Amino acid sequence: MTNQSSPLLFSLLRSSTAGTAFAVAAVLAAVSGSAQAGRIVVNHDEWTWTDAGFSTAGGTNASTFAQNVVKFLDTDGMAGGNVLVYSNNFAFGGSFVAALGAAGYTATVNTAAPFTLANLLTYDAVYLAGGAFAANDAILSAYVNAGGGVFIAGGTGAGGPAAEAATWNGFLGGFGLALDGRNYNGVSGNIAVTGIHPILAGVAQLFYNNGNTVIDLGTNPNASIVEGNGLIGVYDNVGAVPEPETYALMLAGLGVLGFVARRRSRAA
Repeated sequence: MTNQSSPLLFSLLRSSTAGTAFAVAAVLAAVSGSAQAGRIVVNHDEWTWTDAGFSTAGGTNASTFAQNVVKFLDTDGMAGGNVLVYSNNFAFGGSFVAALGAAGYTATVNTAAPFTLANLLTYDAVYLAGGAFAANDAILSAYVNAGGGVFIAGGTGAGGPAAEAATWNGFLGGFGLALDGRNYNGVSGNIAVTGIHPILAGVAQLFYNNGNTVIDLGTNPNASIVEGNGLIGVYDNVGAVPEPETYALMLAGLGVLGFVARRRSRAA
């Protein structure tokens, strides 16, 4: 999901008249006017994609889940891409990286990468677990609002359940999700998949080992629990229908563009 909006806008504004520039800005603002346009997946536990999780779940269960998730988080409509693993947690081991590679995605594991919106927008998805390092709620939120995909694994034991929840709930709460944080849930072993969300397609069971339950806060219609009693939560606002005023702004901008184009044609 390499973001092209800012370079495009800069190029158009630099070569435009004031009227055209206003129209371009209006059109782009309308197109991007629906807030929270990206996707989030929260797994209550870190063990699912560990090397042990892959082998214990058996078959292709963990790899299929990993591939389903990365394709879901990648909203640009193009096959393959690049993801940033901003974590040193063992949740994202060799088996996980190989599974993504088989789906055409290159995983860059780097906790020293600049945690800026400009840098995140060069990736199709960002994966987080354990320590936050320089992760920032406002930047993560802006990334999702711009169409980015974020995955968070809970149950890492980083500071205990309450501290872990405090690390991520500032971000997750803005999208209607949260980690419970009161205690770890004791859910362990291979658990049969019962959900029907696309990220679970072709997955019979997944391995967990004492996670931090995911909560749907009920504050956002695009947030939901898609597996078990708080095992996996999802936020999805891709393809949301714009509000009527967004359509009006877009049409107004296009009208100005057409008027300016006709005037330039006559002047020529």
